Amino acid sequence: MTIQKRSIVMALIVLFFAMLYGIAKFNSPFLVEYVVEQTLIQKAPPGTDPVKIHERLQELLAQAPDRRSRIDLLFRISMHLEKVQSLSHQDLSDLLEVEEPGAFAM
Repeated sequence: MTIQKRSIVMALIVLFFAMLYGIAKFNSPFLVEYVVEQTLIQKAPPGTDPVKIHERLQELLAQAPDRRSRIDLLFRISMHLEKVQSLSHQDLSDLLEVEEPGAFAM
């Protein structure tokens, strides 16, 4: 294999991994949101409607002014979920409490 063919193969490999990195970086907020939502549903008290959890989480995330605030909020919820085996109705309400419109502004 000549040096030109090796260079083309290496460039294609680098391009492939750069595309994978870009796709992963773009989709990571969606993955974090999905994992937090599914964990909330799993740890919710028995009889809690998963659709209501989804709606309340979306309302809460809609209040965040930017993508970084949404991620920070999801990580805050995630840290709380790591510490508990199951959520009470009060814990779930506290985590998904819709706050004042300017609450995320710093």
